Parts: sequence; structure tokens; C-alpha cells
Amino acid sequence: MVSWQELFIQANDWLSSLGYLAYPTFVIIYLTATLVGLPAIFLFLAAGSLFGFVHGLVTVSFADTLSVAICYILGRTIARKKVSSWISQRPHWSEFDRAVAKKGWKIVFLTRLSPLVPSNVLNYGFSLTQINFWQYLFVSWLAMLPVISLYIYLASVGINLLSGGNDPKQIAASVIGLITALMAIAYTTKLMHGTLFSKSRRHKSEE
Repeated sequence: MVSWQELFIQANDWLSSLGYLAYPTFVIIYLTATLVGLPAIFLFLAAGSLFGFVHGLVTVSFADTLSVAICYILGRTIARKKVSSWISQRPHWSEFDRAVAKKGWKIVFLTRLSPLVPSNVLNYGFSLTQINFWQYLFVSWLAMLPVISLYIYLASVGINLLSGGNDPKQIAASVIGLITALMAIAYTTKLMHGTLFSKSRRHKSEE
């Protein structure tokens, strides 16, 4: 049985062999994965190891923003009934819905930064809210930049270290960057959790 690691290496080697066609091919793979609800973290790492930090960031940011737009449009049109049924089964989604109705883009920004809710749920779930499409798209793009940057940076640094680039300063900077990013994610998650559930408690007390 082929492991995830072997599949990852094989996919990377195949994309590398495509030259400049690797970029549009990666975008197509990314769109397909996110549209069917697969986690994107492996694709973040693949882009970092394949394209490096700058090109990887641009490619993933473009693909992710495009997937956000397509999921939103599908959730508003032909897939609305199915998305509504699927999202209704998710725990605490009603709290998100009420929070978005009151805070709009701020909730989008916090949820995109925080791993509290999977991105595939957010991509389709926000299509059921009343948030403006262009505002939602811009805030999603902006909030996802640090998240994408973190994973792509880790992958690109990891590849560099494996290839023999064991500069102590670079290793130290990577460790510091990772710790800082994890602290920021933890803080954002706590803030998001507090925002949602404090609203939920107030809503229930009002009822």
C-alpha cells in the first residue's frame, strides 16, 4: 500500500517534470481538491517544496482565492440545497451564522486565520450568509495570506535544509518564525472561540 509520503513525493516529481506547466496544473489540482472538500494543507506544503516561497505563495494565493469564489457561487446557485443540508449538520454553525450577520467581514477574517473551522466548511458555508461577495473575497484573500505563507515557508525551508542548507542562523530564524506563528494562531483561535460562544450565550439568554 502506497503511503501519503510516497504519493506526495511522486506528485512533486511529476509536477516538477512539467516545467512552467506545473503552475496551471497545480491550480487545477488545487481547485479540484477544494471543490470536493479535501484539506488544502498538503497542497500548501507541496507548493512550498516545489515552487519555493515567493512563487509558491503567489500560486497558492491565486488558486485559493479562485476556489473561494467558485465555492461561494456554487453555494449560492446550483449547489445551495446540498450545501445547506451539509452545513446544517456541522456543530456550532448557527453561532457562525449569527456572528456573520452582526460582524460581517470581521468574523470572516478571524475564521480564516483560525483553524477552529476547516476551510472547506468555510468556503461553502459563507455562501449561505448575507455577506457581500466582493467584501468576502477580499477579506478571505487577505486573511489567508499569513496562513498560506506559514506552510509554504516551512516547506521551502525544510527542502533547503534537506538539501544541505544547514545555516544555524536560518534554522534559528525558522524556529522563531514557527513559534511566533503558532502563538498567533493560538491567540486567534482563542479570540474566535470567545467571540462566537459569548455571542451564543447572550443569544440563548435573550431567548
